[in-house]
This record gives sequence, structure tokens and C-alpha cells, in this order.
Amino acid sequence: MHTLHTITTDELALDNPVLHSEYLSLVNHLIDLIRDLANKNSKLMPSSSLTERYDTNSNEAYLELVLNDGSNRYCSHIYIHKSNQKFIVGNCGSGMPATAANEVIDTVIIQIKKLGWI
Repeated sequence: MHTLHTITTDELALDNPVLHSEYLSLVNHLIDLIRDLANKNSKLMPSSSLTERYDTNSNEAYLELVLNDGSNRYCSHIYIHKSNQKFIVGNCGSGMPATAANEVIDTVIIQIKKLGWI
């Protein structure tokens, strides 16, 4: 499925370069967020990940963010909506819409704060 994700993001670069730029920024921000959280809570390090995925039911690429410290778990899917006009932060292709990386990060941080990791 990684290949389908790559094809989708390559198409995004052609169809919507602005959103593609936001996607690249989002990936970097999510990596930084995982790193910062793991530095503050070493229990997050072995069980946290950011994975490129593809949903064959909705035909959409998404990022799967998983944070787990052994007692609490956060999982979110960040879809590149098939219209290529926005991101959807949630699961199964539905959730909060966002058009910029900082909007996605803000949504994720709100959820993570509820777990006490920030």
C-alpha cells in the first residue's frame, strides 16, 4: 500500500502543489512532535510511529499516527481527501477538515493534551 500512497502524493504535487507543500510540512511537524514527546516521555519511544498508508475502500492516502506509552494510546489517521483540497483528521476517512499543516497539528495536540503527554 506504500506504493499507492506514494502515487497519490506524487499526483497531489501536480494537481495541488500548495496542499502538497502543506503535506510535506505536516510530515516534518509530525516527526518533530513524535521526537519531542519521546524525549519527554521515554515510554512513548518503542511504541510510537508515523506510517504512510492507503485506504482501498475510500481510495485515499493517509498518514497513521500512533502514540503509545503502555497505558494510554492515541491513534489518528490524517487523510489526503480524494478531492485533493484538504486533509481530514480522524479515522475511516471522516473527521475534522484542515487545509494547512498547522491546523492538523493543532487538532492532534488537542487530543494528545487530553492524555497528559503535553
